[in-house]
Amino acid sequence: MRNSVGSGVVAREIILGIDFGTSYTSAGALVDGKVELVVDNGDPMIPSVVQVSDRGPPVVGHAAVSGLASHPACTVASAKRIMGSDLSEAGAVRRIAPTLPYRITAGPGGTVVLKLGHQDWAVEQIAATVIDRVRALAEQRFGAQVRRVVMTASAVASDGYLTSLRKAARIAHLDVLEIIAEPIAGALAVGLHGRGGAPEVPRRVLILDFGGGTFDVSAVVQTGQRFDVLAIGGDPFLGGDDLDQAIVQALAGLVYRRARYDLLRDAVRRQMLAQRCESAKRALSGALETRLMMREAYLEGGLSRDINVILERAWVEPLWAPAFARASLAVDDTMARAGWRDELVDEVVLIGGSSLVPAYQALVRERFRHVQVTATDIANVAVAVGATLLTARHAGSRVPVLEMAEAARLGA
Repeated sequence: MRNSVGSGVVAREIILGIDFGTSYTSAGALVDGKVELVVDNGDPMIPSVVQVSDRGPPVVGHAAVSGLASHPACTVASAKRIMGSDLSEAGAVRRIAPTLPYRITAGPGGTVVLKLGHQDWAVEQIAATVIDRVRALAEQRFGAQVRRVVMTASAVASDGYLTSLRKAARIAHLDVLEIIAEPIAGALAVGLHGRGGAPEVPRRVLILDFGGGTFDVSAVVQTGQRFDVLAIGGDPFLGGDDLDQAIVQALAGLVYRRARYDLLRDAVRRQMLAQRCESAKRALSGALETRLMMREAYLEGGLSRDINVILERAWVEPLWAPAFARASLAVDDTMARAGWRDELVDEVVLIGGSSLVPAYQALVRERFRHVQVTATDIANVAVAVGATLLTARHAGSRVPVLEMAEAARLGA
């Protein structure tokens, strides 16, 4: 797999594999039988962030991230969490709306509309803007047209979400060839199809997909290169965003106890702190401590004060215990529906960007101490890589991962 810019390969048409994620979107194409990732300023992880303006086209990706703090009422992140919902549900919209700096209203047919500045945007339009940006980056990188895509979705995605995702792709002028379950796509990316052993001997594989906004659990029976999904479950409101917010809440609590300043009531400062907490979380995956700085973070005695602290893993990890407990319950539920016990599992596969967190990996390894636990350093792009591999069956290519169970396909 290569993700460097400027391969120099030109084709008339390519099919993209796209993982439209809560926090980040990634995509790739098969070029000469190898996966080439789409990049934005050299980064295959493209923020699923859109900033709109009355004075020009939307800004998307890395260039839009600063808008979360500077123009929060016109900048959208994590749109995936409310796609497929409607305002009559006591679900995603009602749960998230109080934390947003913009209003959500009902559109035609109960659809979700975001009030961004002086403009109304359907949530599918926001998603389409991200998808269209990925398409444009791919066409620039590969010198080819993109009109067809294989996309991914949570294994527990609702029919409403799948419909919403297809609608977003159509707005971006793309034909969705199929939608693949994210855990299965990720498992292919880490080479699970090559570890089947004797073709007549089934293996029990548990795939844990800990992404930015969802936690998916899939109990899969692998027989050779065939995958049959026995049970799926998870938590649609659990992801890396929750780990970030746990740090936000803790630091805001320290500020309040010191200065009686409620940092969480200021949308701009809260978002700035969330961005720094996400960066700190990522840094703590490779280091035992990291510095978090935020200038003019709060007021004390009428004076602006900075946040300048050293965050240690030992201090942060207990804050994540409730999120990890929710993940464990989701695993329990899925295992029960599959009729499996921990000791009967042959392999546990960890994918999704949040699976890079050492404390999470340690908890999984402790629970499944007698089971092979497979983690990968491409966990954050694994789903996109798997989707890209599966574009081969629509392009007539011979790639040895095509004996996928039909159960991996979502929706009609």
